[in-house]
Amino acid sequence: MTRPLSTVAELVADHQEGNFFRTLTEITIIARRNLLLDLRNPAIIFGATAFPVFLLLVFTASFTKVVMPNGSYADYAQFVLPFNIVQGLLFSVVNTGNALYSDLQSGMDTRLRTMPIARSAVLTGRILSSAGRLLIQVGITTLIGYLLGFRFQTNFLSIISFLILPVVFTLSFGWLAVFIAVKVKSAEAIQAAMIPWILPLTFLSIGYVPKEGFPEWIQGFVEINPVSSAAQALRGLSSGGSVASPVIATLLWSFVLTAVFSTLAIRAYQHRDS
Repeated sequence: MTRPLSTVAELVADHQEGNFFRTLTEITIIARRNLLLDLRNPAIIFGATAFPVFLLLVFTASFTKVVMPNGSYADYAQFVLPFNIVQGLLFSVVNTGNALYSDLQSGMDTRLRTMPIARSAVLTGRILSSAGRLLIQVGITTLIGYLLGFRFQTNFLSIISFLILPVVFTLSFGWLAVFIAVKVKSAEAIQAAMIPWILPLTFLSIGYVPKEGFPEWIQGFVEINPVSSAAQALRGLSSGGSVASPVIATLLWSFVLTAVFSTLAIRAYQHRDS
């Protein structure tokens, strides 16, 4: 016989962690709410997309004749765009942490905690909605690259993988931003905690300079750097060549980082006072 629930608090506690399909529905509802808020405020998507586009234009204009003395702007765009997408998305995951922090401080989180939904759905819904925003950024950045001469030289499956893989990869860092948002006491602290990770990962990679261009003592880090694997995978998916090894390495990095940071973030959220 089922024990009657005497208070609203008991009802909420009893339904916090439901079955898989109910939790999936809750994640979808929260993700839809977050994505609609982003779409109703185009400045969020425009601002996040403008940064990688600006870098793409500046680097193409400044370094084409330095990196490729006998090449064209289109040749350099073909080389740098895949890395430019990864770099832009990594900086954009800071917005994921800021958006969650806003919910935590605005009262939205308090309201969600009074509802009989899974605690994990709040954070997973935030990550899922970020995936939609990041995918839009990948599409816009790729279109700008096309105007500069970038072209896909592979098949349809590779093109789809090119669009999805950077989103999967950067969302693993999105979980890190979410974890930091749950733990810190100010929005500014999220960026301050994320940038020291993102800068060395992006600039100590094969994105702008081949591994041989770095001092020997740091080439080992450049080689195992997950951003190097992601950049190499996207170059293969867009221009052809062997892609199996870098794609597998990128997916493995994504899985490991997601497993670690999602566990930390969900545990921190569950133990956080509303």
